[in-house]
Amino acid sequence: MVGVSHSTASNDGSSFTPPSKSKSLRNVFSRRNLGSTKAGRSENASYRGGKGATHQGRDPPPGNSVEEKQISSFNDKGNEFFGKGEFDAALRMYSEALKLLKETNIVVETTEGFEYMPVAMRRARTGRCLVNVGAVHIRRDSFDDAISALELAMRQSKLVKSDSKHYFRACEVTADALENIGLVLFKQENYEQSSIKYTDALEARRKCLDLMDANHKKRSRSKSRELEMNFVGEKNASKLELSVTLFYMSLLKEKRGEIEEAVKECEEAVRIRREIIPNPKDDPNTLSLYSTLGRLYCHEDMKGYRQALEYLHEVYRRKCEAVGRDHIDVVPSLNSIAFVYNELGEYDKCVAISDRAIDIATNGRGMNKETCVAYANKGEAHGRLGDWDRAITSFDIALATQSKCLEKNDMLNAEVYEKLSEAYLHSKDMEKAISSLEESIAVKRSALGPDNEEIARSYSKLGEYHERAKEPAKAIKCHTRALRIFKHHDNKEMAATEHNKIASILKSSGESNKAMEHYMAALWHSREARLPSTSPIVADTIKNVASFQKG
Repeated sequence: MVGVSHSTASNDGSSFTPPSKSKSLRNVFSRRNLGSTKAGRSENASYRGGKGATHQGRDPPPGNSVEEKQISSFNDKGNEFFGKGEFDAALRMYSEALKLLKETNIVVETTEGFEYMPVAMRRARTGRCLVNVGAVHIRRDSFDDAISALELAMRQSKLVKSDSKHYFRACEVTADALENIGLVLFKQENYEQSSIKYTDALEARRKCLDLMDANHKKRSRSKSRELEMNFVGEKNASKLELSVTLFYMSLLKEKRGEIEEAVKECEEAVRIRREIIPNPKDDPNTLSLYSTLGRLYCHEDMKGYRQALEYLHEVYRRKCEAVGRDHIDVVPSLNSIAFVYNELGEYDKCVAISDRAIDIATNGRGMNKETCVAYANKGEAHGRLGDWDRAITSFDIALATQSKCLEKNDMLNAEVYEKLSEAYLHSKDMEKAISSLEESIAVKRSALGPDNEEIARSYSKLGEYHERAKEPAKAIKCHTRALRIFKHHDNKEMAATEHNKIASILKSSGESNKAMEHYMAALWHSREARLPSTSPIVADTIKNVASFQKG
């Protein structure tokens, strides 16, 4: 969700507050439970006869050669170190595997005995190992090194010919490399290029599945029960990988404001996982998917609050089953549900659920962000019920709590200050309404920078407050600041709105000529923005100009 009015539910995977910094998508949606990992995929059975193969009854491998299982051993050790967070050790193991892959004679154990590793297989294995190296560099925030390793992985995979039986392995490597490059770009906030990489990764994953089906049909006459089971297992693993890529795509599209597309990607991920794991309770990653769908349906572009409620209630039930109804881990879900009830107009339910969240969050656990969120939700509900005194009390408690457990530039502070200013406005305490909104702007400037459009909207609101307080000079100053920021972002529609507001204040102050200049500027910006004549901005400007001329 975007905008301060949608941020008082919590951030737990069902978060309603966008993070101030980009976080790793891999931390949001762990692959530990997917049956395979990008930096943890075992290669022991992927390229040879099976895990149970031995040397018994076969000729030993040729002399002066490297056995493929030595490469797998280094790779698997690297995966173990990676899983423990021992990245230097993981990198050493992957480097040893890459050294062995450069050897001339690599032998692979098959059901028929030993054979030399085909070139296509070597390239796919090298690409896989390079992807693992790239994943290590990503976790260490060494993005240039990560990109270098991942691009090398893609070069290796592209060298595998399309008629090779190892081609679909190469496609897997390509998909993984593209996805990891997309992750790097996401962390660097280059969302456009990140989207391109994830889209390509998605295409590569679908291609992998098509290739697997085609290869399976070719072997249809000779396939044994064991081969059939291996095929089903491997295809399901590839589908799970596809579901994770779809999930990443949904997060990226959400970041870019493409909410409907984000919902589609996330729902497809859920459908795929349900095909493979019918019972959601057997799939820990369901929580992340359901939480994300709950958040997406609550976005102002969707407003699918009933759909959101279904997903969020399911997340809450699952958490209660896992940790108990009184555990702190259920509080974020309660806060999210309370937020949705607020949006549905069921304010009493919001207050009751918020009180429950506060009881759990404050039960001997000290101050924490979830307590702040619960009080903010409660204050919002009281405000919508018209009980402004209770709303102010709740917002004050939220801010007092936040001062002890949050950084000053945390956006939750800005949002609660803005809500508090609205409560004071309705209570007709203009002085406190203005000072609270100024506090909100100060936090936003610190967190977002001085030229963010969100700050322009707050300045515009502050201008309206000053106008109501009979302070026209201060009102014009605030609207002028908002106007400058909107012009900086080439937002002609909002620039027209601000010119209109300034003109109206000037007209009321008796400065007719200056007012007309701003009305004309508003009309010009409206035309530049190609607003229709029925637009409220255009209609309002024309009405004001006509009224001005009559006067």
